[in-house]
Amino acid sequence: GVDVTLLESHEWLMPRQLDRRASARLERHLAAMGIVLRKEARSAAIVGDGHAQGVRLVDGTILPASTVVIATGVRPNTSLARKAGLAVNTGIVVDSHMLTSVPTILAAGDVAEHNGVLYGLWGASLAQGAIAGMNAGGGTVSFGGIPRTSTLKVLGVDLVSIGQFQPVDGSWVVLADEDDARLRHFVFHDGVLAGAILMGDSALAPAVRRAVETRRSFVHLLHGSTLAADVASALQE
Repeated sequence: GVDVTLLESHEWLMPRQLDRRASARLERHLAAMGIVLRKEARSAAIVGDGHAQGVRLVDGTILPASTVVIATGVRPNTSLARKAGLAVNTGIVVDSHMLTSVPTILAAGDVAEHNGVLYGLWGASLAQGAIAGMNAGGGTVSFGGIPRTSTLKVLGVDLVSIGQFQPVDGSWVVLADEDDARLRHFVFHDGVLAGAILMGDSALAPAVRRAVETRRSFVHLLHGSTLAADVASALQE
């Protein structure tokens, strides 16, 4: 019952979860709902006299608004770690045992940076916490990293994004299809399923997640005439 404007600071919606094609599909869904999207729009300030009356963008544009919702993501609070002398990059640097640069101190979850990666996801935090706990108790368990996985319900659309869903160079293979009900996007490297995007139908998500995590090879299936539907069928076997 209200007019909604969505501001996205990047070139397309949800760049950490979607490629351009999937994002364009979500944009069409937003437009059908009457939501106005402004991309590459960077907020500078909320303006108003005692209450929100608008949002001023970096370019000086002021968009009228009586309610402002902000989604900012995760940024680790590393001040205590820095004061304690721990190695800190964007997050607190940890090894595969979740040990910091001071071996008697462990870190896990949104604050921990492992192999240059800050996951900011519940699944990774859960795994890291368990490993840190076991190692704090005398174990020697290692965290090998996990594919980034996002499972969301975005404005009524089921969305699953797993692993490396963007090809890095020409040696990567992308197989995708879409219809009115769904989009399926699979990315392979050296015959191994490296990542995927599923929109509209997430039934394949558990099988895709297992395939990415176990580095399942599809080299026997991939050839010039292979379709995304063939990959979906193989995943269901």
